[in-house]
Amino acid sequence: MFRKCRMRLFFLFALFLIAVFGYIYIRAVGNEYTYVRNDINTSFGITDVMIEEEHGKIEIISWEVNDKCFTARLRSVAPGRVYLSFVAKERPSIGVFYVHKNGVITSEQFFGDCTGCQAVYACILIYLVLILVYLFVKYIILEKNNFYSYDNVLYLGLIIYAFFFIFAVIIGICRKGGIYGVFLHAIGSSEYFVLVTFPLVIATTFFVTMSNIKLIRKEGRTWKNMLGVFLGLVLGIGAVLPFIIGDALHNMRITGSFDVHNGRSIAHFFEIFLESMIFSIDAYLECILLGTIITGIKTAKHIPKFNKDFIIINGCQIRKDGTLTPLLQARVDRAIEFAKMQKDRVGRPIVFVPSGGKGTDEMISEAEAMKRYLISQGIEEKDILAETKSTTTEENFKYSHELIRKYHGSDFFNLAFSTTNYHVFRSGMLAHELGMRIEGIGSKTKRYYWINAFVREYIATIVKEKKTHILVTAVLILINLIGSLLMYISEVVLFR
Repeated sequence: MFRKCRMRLFFLFALFLIAVFGYIYIRAVGNEYTYVRNDINTSFGITDVMIEEEHGKIEIISWEVNDKCFTARLRSVAPGRVYLSFVAKERPSIGVFYVHKNGVITSEQFFGDCTGCQAVYACILIYLVLILVYLFVKYIILEKNNFYSYDNVLYLGLIIYAFFFIFAVIIGICRKGGIYGVFLHAIGSSEYFVLVTFPLVIATTFFVTMSNIKLIRKEGRTWKNMLGVFLGLVLGIGAVLPFIIGDALHNMRITGSFDVHNGRSIAHFFEIFLESMIFSIDAYLECILLGTIITGIKTAKHIPKFNKDFIIINGCQIRKDGTLTPLLQARVDRAIEFAKMQKDRVGRPIVFVPSGGKGTDEMISEAEAMKRYLISQGIEEKDILAETKSTTTEENFKYSHELIRKYHGSDFFNLAFSTTNYHVFRSGMLAHELGMRIEGIGSKTKRYYWINAFVREYIATIVKEKKTHILVTAVLILINLIGSLLMYISEVVLFR
């Protein structure tokens, strides 16, 4: 906890230093500005450049026209707004500039491009890249220490979101829109992300719905089996909700400061803030979902190191005649397959630990049923250590671990476990919460199980790391609020 607080303080202090450096540097060099336009029709024969002053005053140091490029060097004289025009056969306005009270000249917007911005942009990019590197390094360390952790999902989702955010900031910098433009692209990055992924969300919602219908037919109608449908609807609604809100506001007949049709009204900028905030939160939730899917696939396809002494086989319901269901048989077969891989690679034998008690509707324990199947597959009885008391996944690990310690006579042994692929991540997490150092291997199953498993792990991640998610959401709201305020101040308050 102390280390997390220390890192947060470091990044806050670094942001403060960037702000101070940016202000001092821009104030030192920003009293002059080189204005360049390369889309001017110079065939008119420009003979002079004029200044139209509105409170402010700017001095033209020099100007020139080369091909289709117009360049003018300007120096601030007095604060206020100034228009620059050229004299030719016709006299179109070229640009608007703001002279700040500290003498800094900005182009187009009050918080627009100015001399010295590039250095500040470089600092901002370095800062954002450092955050991305920190998240990536943190993710690598977390995954190395514990392959089965909700923190892995969280940091992977944050990496995806940060990468897209930085990409949008770079676009804003390249377009030379100043601080105003950078914030505009930053708060718009989430909208781009949601719109790009919207077809995927719709397709996923349809696929998840079909999978859940199949799951309900096979497993029964429960709220857990409908989680995929609910999540698809939430993400789909989140993608279209800003447009619904915007359409509703524009259909309202309100005049004055609360008229969204008025581009300078408070309501107009509140609409921008509301829509961008919803897009940001929706994009963030999608990134966490992507993190969940990637983590689930990685853990399911992971092959443990070939140094294991025991492999626990997580039980599940057996048939009434005491034989294994296809789901449970696949887990046992996967454990046998891993044992053969280890034997072939390093020549090391392994002890099988089938784990599972006897249910009220079962004639024998799940462990005994798995033991019989193992023997039928050529595994010697001396290489099988059955755990017959557990009734849950957590108990599978707890009681198996106790049995192995008693059998082995020490705590120094290497463990693996075998379960269905969609269950590997959750099982590994439960085992590590019990203090076990263990790796899992997954057996194949029906796709409709996978979908619901991803959804459950996603919701579990949100709940488990709710404090962090609340903090990130608050930061996103703050960024969108600052961006909307910059737009309002630049286009309304300081435009008067």
